[in-house]
Amino acid sequence: MYQYVEKSVIDQKIDSIRKTIESSNKIEFFKKVNALIALTNEGHTEAELPFWTQIKFGLSKSFIPIKIKFSDKKAIITKYFAKDNPGLNFGDQLLSINGRTIEQIMQKLRPYIVTDGFNETSFYEWISWNFPLYYTMAYGKEKKFKIEVKEFNSEKVKTLTLKGRNILKQKDKKNTLNTIIIKNEFDYYSISDSVFYLSIPNFYSLDDFETFYEKVFKIIKEKNTKHLIIDVQNNIGGEEGNENLLASYLFKEAFQKYESVIIPIAAYDNFKKSKSAIADAWALSNNIPHRGKFTLMSDYFSEFGYKKPKQELVYTGKVYVLTSGVTFSGGAEFASMLKMTNRAVFIGEETGGAYEGNVSGESGDIKLPKTKIKVSIPIVHFKMDVHPEIRGRGVMPDYNVSQDWEDIIKGKNSKLEFALKLIEKNTR
Repeated sequence: MYQYVEKSVIDQKIDSIRKTIESSNKIEFFKKVNALIALTNEGHTEAELPFWTQIKFGLSKSFIPIKIKFSDKKAIITKYFAKDNPGLNFGDQLLSINGRTIEQIMQKLRPYIVTDGFNETSFYEWISWNFPLYYTMAYGKEKKFKIEVKEFNSEKVKTLTLKGRNILKQKDKKNTLNTIIIKNEFDYYSISDSVFYLSIPNFYSLDDFETFYEKVFKIIKEKNTKHLIIDVQNNIGGEEGNENLLASYLFKEAFQKYESVIIPIAAYDNFKKSKSAIADAWALSNNIPHRGKFTLMSDYFSEFGYKKPKQELVYTGKVYVLTSGVTFSGGAEFASMLKMTNRAVFIGEETGGAYEGNVSGESGDIKLPKTKIKVSIPIVHFKMDVHPEIRGRGVMPDYNVSQDWEDIIKGKNSKLEFALKLIEKNTR
């Protein structure tokens, strides 16, 4: 909790929140719990309402029936979950709701959103994932929403009224806009004789990462690829080891990834009994449990037992990494590894995960006695072997490129388009 901010400052903020708790109902109390969690500056920490409270809250017809995506802090409407459309289009910019500007709404929501450190990009990404819920939690139940919107390339402002909807029915199949979806899946292909594209949207959902990576890098070698674009802009992380294996295809030799991996002393006995205890080699140092030194290296593959890539498949050409505020946890660690070694050119936005690492892995759950709100607190501190001048920020891009408003409407990948133009410019 005190990794990025002085203890006295945090304690003062906790005291100010504590003074407002006594008269809170369950939803208001949940907001205050989230405000406390946000003070940890650790994005893996989360709170969850009891199941039936979620159902009761979600059934009320008091949620604005839209989905949004941010482009340079502009809220772009991508979905509408109702049949009676008053004139809303895919790609309209949302300017205000019930007299509140988007800027005012974001300022209201900021204390309740947990990010790594002082991250500037993941805040907008997490909001866009569940905007109706966050809005209603912040402003209370409203039955109608008078919104102001404007179309792309137009200064004309339209005023529309939307009816509140049950959030549990706001599913993609209920969307009535002509939404164009940008693919978010494992993918790879040659763009030209010298340029290859590889999309890795997470480090958890493939059945066999080892076989997939080997297959892809065999093709990369066969194509005599000179420029490799790795897209992790939607990579929220996954299981430890899968990011290291991908990185191992980009380095001839292993290097130290973590400065340390530690856990609270109270969790030490449980970790010693786990099936990975022998491999991880936990040991006490100054009464703090540390993971073994060899597990700090870039070629440590956790419990997966992966083999190191064949040397002939290790790619030594130019690498370009596409990032965004969604690039989090293991996705951000992968980006950090390539940043700390100057292995890649970064295109996109600050990663959602901190450059310095995170607290994740195992979590300890606490159920609050009166409200039954569950709080999950991560306990494994993965500290990257980096010491940036500015602490608490993500991996910064060499070229700052957000998803362009027009590209959202056309379904184009703005960061990929920029990377291709950059490669073309540098190879003339």
